[in-house]
Amino acid sequence: GMKDNAQVRCLQEFLKAQGSTIYPEGITNGNFFSLTQQAVIRFQQKYTIQGTGFVGPMTRAKINELLTLR
Repeated sequence: GMKDNAQVRCLQEFLKAQGSTIYPEGITNGNFFSLTQQAVIRFQQKYTIQGTGFVGPMTRAKINELLTLR
């Protein structure tokens, strides 16, 4: 995992904004460990992306799509 990373913090803030079913812990400390990974998996499963916990091209595309809709 990564520690105190600005990009991870942005990801965590995005996941937190998706609601408590995606990221119930809502921690935005910039550390990518199991809680953030599980939130990514829940996000991926919600949008029928293979739930790997890795923020790959399909996951990034979905995040960007949702951010543009705001």
